[in-house]
Amino acid sequence: MMPSLFSGVSGLKSHQTRMNVIGNNIANVNTTGFKSSRTTFADTLSQTLSGASAPQDNLGGTNPKQIGLGTGVASIDTIFTDGSPQSTGKNTDLCLSGNGLFVVKQGGQTYYTRNGAFAFDADGNYVLPSSGLYVQGWMATDGVLNTSGAVGNIQIAAGKSMEAKKTETASYTNNLKANTEGYEISSITVQYADGSTAATGLSSYKADSVSKGAITLGTDTNKSITLDDTAAYSFKTGDSLKGKTLWTSKIDSVQASGEVTLTLETGNVINKIDGSTTLTCANPLKDGKSYSINSTYTITGTIDAQGVQVDSPAPGDTTLTVTLSDDANKDKTVKITVPNPQNYSYQDGQTVSFALPIASIKAGKDAVVNAANGQQATLENDLEITKADQKYEYKGTDADGNVVSVQRVGQGTAYTYNGKEVSSVNIVTTDGRTLTGLAGAEYKKGKMFYPTITTSLSIYDTEGKSHSVPLLLTKTEANTWKASLAGGTNSTTITEDNGDMVTVSLDSSDIKFDTAGKYVSGAGTLNLSYADHDGKQTTADQSVAINFASLTQYSGSSTVKGDTDGNAAGTLSSVSVDSSGVITGTYTNSIKQAEAQVAIAQFTNASGLTKTGNSLYQESNNSGTANVKTASDLGVKITPSALEMSNVDIANEFSDMIITQRGFQSNSKIITVGDEMLETLINMKR
Repeated sequence: MMPSLFSGVSGLKSHQTRMNVIGNNIANVNTTGFKSSRTTFADTLSQTLSGASAPQDNLGGTNPKQIGLGTGVASIDTIFTDGSPQSTGKNTDLCLSGNGLFVVKQGGQTYYTRNGAFAFDADGNYVLPSSGLYVQGWMATDGVLNTSGAVGNIQIAAGKSMEAKKTETASYTNNLKANTEGYEISSITVQYADGSTAATGLSSYKADSVSKGAITLGTDTNKSITLDDTAAYSFKTGDSLKGKTLWTSKIDSVQASGEVTLTLETGNVINKIDGSTTLTCANPLKDGKSYSINSTYTITGTIDAQGVQVDSPAPGDTTLTVTLSDDANKDKTVKITVPNPQNYSYQDGQTVSFALPIASIKAGKDAVVNAANGQQATLENDLEITKADQKYEYKGTDADGNVVSVQRVGQGTAYTYNGKEVSSVNIVTTDGRTLTGLAGAEYKKGKMFYPTITTSLSIYDTEGKSHSVPLLLTKTEANTWKASLAGGTNSTTITEDNGDMVTVSLDSSDIKFDTAGKYVSGAGTLNLSYADHDGKQTTADQSVAINFASLTQYSGSSTVKGDTDGNAAGTLSSVSVDSSGVITGTYTNSIKQAEAQVAIAQFTNASGLTKTGNSLYQESNNSGTANVKTASDLGVKITPSALEMSNVDIANEFSDMIITQRGFQSNSKIITVGDEMLETLINMKR
C-alpha cells in the first residue's frame, strides 16, 4: 500500500509546481516583454515485478510487469513566442519581434531582455530606466555607422551640436530632356538697362562682362553719400559737393523734422468735408513722424451741440458738425458728410475719427526726405509732393562738406554691349518665335538656340553659411550639354542681401551622352571666394567638384536636380528610431544623420536562458553563445514607439488551471483511499 501513497504525494507535488508556474504566468499578464512558461511531467522509476520473456517454440513471449512509483516535473520551458505590440507614442520605446533580445549591461555583467521601455538619462545615456542598465549598440561617427566592431553604451546628449561643414561635392541626378527643341536664330534684340532704344535686328551678339558697383563718397562732415548715374561729375578728394547732383530717387516718405502740411482727400471714408472732397490741414506738423502719398492721416474731433443733421427724404445725407482736435487741425470746426451705412448712431458730444488718404504733402525747411534708394536728404527749401512715384534730385549742400574718401562697392557682374549695360537679350527665330536668351552668351544668325535649364546649388562655406549659386545647363548639339554660370558665362560675382560678394568661376567640360542616353563624360569644378562690401575676405576660398555621372538623357521631360554635401552648424532637436534600430537625430539645420544603432542578440536556444529577475536573462550552459548583430542582419523587426505585451494567454492559463486542479484533487484522492485501505487492513487484527 505504501507505493500508492508515495505516488499520490509525487502527483501532489508535481501539480503544485505546475500551479505555481500558472500563477506566475497570470501574475505577469501585463508585464512588458514577459515570456510565459509551461510545466511538463514525466513518470519516475518503475518497480519491476517480472521481466519480459522471449517467445518459445510452444509458448509466446510475455511483457514485463512493472509498477510506476509516481510522477515528477520533467521541465519548465520558457515560451519565446512574440507578444503583441502596444503603441505608446514615446519615441524611445522599442518593441522587438522575432528571435532576438535587446542587450543591456551593468559594469562587467551583460544581460538580455525583451523589455524595450528605454529612455535617455540626464547624461544622454540610453538606458532601461527601471534598473539603470545601459542599452548596448554601436555609435555613429559623423553619421556613419560601423556595426562590425564591439558593442558599447549608447549616449546621445540633449542639445548635441553639429559642426559646420563646407561643401566639397555637388552631384547632379535625374534626366535631361533628349528631345529638347532647338530653334534657328533669325535675329537678336538687345534691351538696355538705362531704358534707351533697343538694338534690334542684330545678326550676332557677344557682350562684355564687367564688374558692377557703386561709388560712395566720404566727406569731412562725417557723411557717406552713395552716387548713382545722375551724378555726372568727376570727383576727387578735396572737392566740394555743394550744388552738384549726387543722386536721384523716388520719394518714399517725408519725415516731419521740419514743418509738414498735409492735404487730405475724402476717398471712400466720407463723402465731403466743408462741401469739398479735399481738406488742407490748418496746422503744419512737426512731430518727427513720416508721411507718404496714399497713406492715411486720422482726423479726430467731437460732434458739436445740435451737430447731427439728416436731410430728407429718408435716408438722406447725414452731416456732422465737428470741432477737430488732432494736431494738424486743432480747434478747426468742419462739416463732414458721411456715407449712409445700414446701421449707424451719432449724437452730440460723441468723439469721431476718420482715416483719410494723404493727397499731397508740402514740406518745409529741415524736413527729411526718405528716398527709395535708402538715402535721406534734409530740405533747405520747400518741397511739394503730389505723386506716389515722384522723384527727388539731391544736390550737395554746405552740410555735405568736401570729399575725403572715395570707395567703390561691388554689386555683382553686368554685361555691356556697345558700351551700355544689357538688361535682357531676346532671340527671334526663323519660325517667328521670340525667346529669352542669356546676356553673357554668344549668339549668331543661322545657329541653333536651345532654351536653358536653370538649377541652383546651395554651397556652404567653412563657417557654415549657405550661398545660392545658379548653374545653367544648355544643350549645344545632339547628346552634348554645356554647364555655365549666370548669364551663360564661366565667371560671375553674386551680391548677397547683406552686401557681401561671392565671386564664382567654373571650370568644366561638356556633358556628353551616348545614343542610348547613358552618361559618357563631363565634369566641373566651382571655385569660390568671399568678400564683404569693402572687398575684405570674409572666409576661406573653396573649390567644389561637380559630378554629372548620375545624369541620363532620355525623351520626356527634364527633371535634373543638383544636391550638395556640407551643412550649417546645428543643434540636435529630436531623435527617432527605425525598424532596424537605427537612432536618427534631426538637427536645427534640417540635417538628419544616424547617431547610433541598437544591438540585438540571438541565441540558438533562447529557452535555455537563465531568468535573473526584472525581465532580464543571462546566458546558461544550454542557451548557446549570444550572436550580437543588427536587427536586419538577424531577420528580426523593431517597432518604434511601442512595447511588446506579455505573451501569456489567459484562456489557456485558466484551462490549465482547471486541469491542474483536477489532477491535484485526483492525487489527493489516491492518498485518502490508500489511507482507508490501510485502516481496513489494521482493523482485521481486531
